Amino acid sequence: MKPMINKFLSFVKHSYHRPTAKVEHLCVLIFKLFLNNKTKLVSEKMMLLKFPPISMVYFNSLGRFIYAFINFLSIIFFRKFFDRSLSIERFDSEEKSFKADNKIGDNLSPWPPQAIHNFENQKEVSDDFLDKIFVSYERALKEENKDELEDSPWWTELRKEFQDIFIESNGLNKKSIRNFRNDINSKSAILKDQNVAISKNNSKFKNMINATLLSCLYHKYSEIINLNVLRKVSDSYAGNNSCVIYRGQRLNHRILRYSYYISQLKNKLDFKRNEKITICDIGGGFGGLLRLLKNTYINSTCILVELPETCLLASYFLKKNFPNLKILLYSDINKNVNYKDYDIVILPQNMIKNLEDKSIDLVLNTSSLSEMKNETQDFYLSQIERITKRYFYSVNRHKYKMRKYNAQGFYNLKFKKRWNTIIYDFTHTFQLEFLGEIEE
Repeated sequence: MKPMINKFLSFVKHSYHRPTAKVEHLCVLIFKLFLNNKTKLVSEKMMLLKFPPISMVYFNSLGRFIYAFINFLSIIFFRKFFDRSLSIERFDSEEKSFKADNKIGDNLSPWPPQAIHNFENQKEVSDDFLDKIFVSYERALKEENKDELEDSPWWTELRKEFQDIFIESNGLNKKSIRNFRNDINSKSAILKDQNVAISKNNSKFKNMINATLLSCLYHKYSEIINLNVLRKVSDSYAGNNSCVIYRGQRLNHRILRYSYYISQLKNKLDFKRNEKITICDIGGGFGGLLRLLKNTYINSTCILVELPETCLLASYFLKKNFPNLKILLYSDINKNVNYKDYDIVILPQNMIKNLEDKSIDLVLNTSSLSEMKNETQDFYLSQIERITKRYFYSVNRHKYKMRKYNAQGFYNLKFKKRWNTIIYDFTHTFQLEFLGEIEE
């Protein structure tokens, strides 16, 4: 009798087909109703599905609604997130780090750590380098050709605003530069976007609600991009911004949008991680996308072309993130310089004319081409068709827009070369996405 009892207990407690395993299988089947197809739920044995780790779960629209609802209830009644992998950073200017040196893996985030910020060896940017940034800025202003590249009224206003914030009578406002993403009061999207979800000016309750919505957006992005990209993207500490921490990643709206761009490029282009290529980001802001591109194609030369005031921020941001790389500023440029001897090059807009014909493997512009005056757009397109060796990637408004910019859209661009279209689509950003390979 006793052997029979022991056999029965062994079946109940330890067998593959124990009753609790069947209950878990049924629960997983119900849970599957809330997941998108990026979540793998399979079993080599019949009726033995198991719950995957939380970091491998991605919700569909119904799942996101339920997830948000449960978190909202937890926030309202307990002032904490139901999801233990979701949190908000403190608001201060201290150096922060989420390195996993003294951590072991768990179900809440990928292991080993994949988020980019874990591997950035950031150092304080020296005053000498900041002074060099200012010298580059003064030279860019002095040599700027306003007749050829006239600013739109919108960017005329923003440039004045940037000067008021970041320039003092004797040089850079170094405190403002070092905190340029820490709730700076600005009309500029590249600064304002840093604090759309999380801001020290918001109540704790509002920040928690926004953090929940951002984590839902993370799940929505999982449906349209490469998961290997999504798990890696994580914002930098440069500029002292605060982020939502989700699954071990520093997230905001802008970094998630960049993840889409990176995913599209990785999926469609044949560049290898260690391949020596040259990338040019026109209108690349403070260098957020360029940072991800440099982490994706580690042996590349990355060139950023921007307005002089934005070059200030990009120079600081990229130096902070890549302190050991060779960075070329405008103050060091002479007629004998070879851009491909450097890892990162930061140029004011007029210097795009100095890039050699067919010298750039990938040229990008995301969201800024359609903010320029019509004549400036035409200038840039002519330069893009001149310098592009292989690919051009654009995500820009497709129609003419009178309000705010009074500028033509992608449909109005006067392409003269033949482009082999790789991507032509309307994106979740309400902009037209184009990736083409140039043909002779």
